[in-house]
Amino acid sequence: MTSTVVSRRKSQWSVWLAPLVSAAVLAVLFVVATLVRRSAFADEARPVMIALSSAAAAIITVQGARTAAARRGWPGIIAGGAMIAMGLYTLAHVLR
Repeated sequence: MTSTVVSRRKSQWSVWLAPLVSAAVLAVLFVVATLVRRSAFADEARPVMIALSSAAAAIITVQGARTAAARRGWPGIIAGGAMIAMGLYTLAHVLR
């Protein structure tokens, strides 16, 4: 496989895939956190859920900045901005 073929395949991924996956990850973490909060081991699991949610939010924010900075035009800037907003909102919500 030549590098031209590899670069074409890599560019076939939609710029909107990362924000959709990020939203799905945050939704799953929200559901898990809600279930854990109502369980018998809520006090023990709270620090773990805070750490997981904070790490996911930080990774989503950084990946959003990378997506916005990539040369993909306005769709990349909008998708990256959405990821940055999701990550920062999640960090603010989790760490308050």
